[in-house]
Amino acid sequence: MNMEGKRELSVVIDGKVYRLSGGSDSYLQKLASYVDGKISELKTQAGYNKLSTEYRDILLALTIAEEVFKLKEEIEVFNQDSRDREQELYELKQEVVDKKLQIDTANKLVEDYKTKVNELQKRMIGLETNHEFR
Repeated sequence: MNMEGKRELSVVIDGKVYRLSGGSDSYLQKLASYVDGKISELKTQAGYNKLSTEYRDILLALTIAEEVFKLKEEIEVFNQDSRDREQELYELKQEVVDKKLQIDTANKLVEDYKTKVNELQKRMIGLETNHEFR
């Protein structure tokens, strides 16, 4: 533990031990492993080891920043797709509601026509019955 009472974790990045605090051990270890992996990737590039420490640090920062920006772009595309799908779903739901209203209106008309047909049939029967008795 450090002077402030926070727990510290020792991690290895690029062969050096660093003491970190400020998160869970597993989270800090993941961060350290990620940075260590990025450094290892950069070391495979021709001329990397000939660069000054400052340039290597900048290259590492730019590499990680590029990944962050790409992920942000992917998230924005995903969010836009999600918004588009939500809008499409809303429009489809509106269509369903409109169709239900049309069906309800058509069913009401059918019922009205059935009632009128029944009334007309009764009138016809009444007229036929009255006509037979003459």
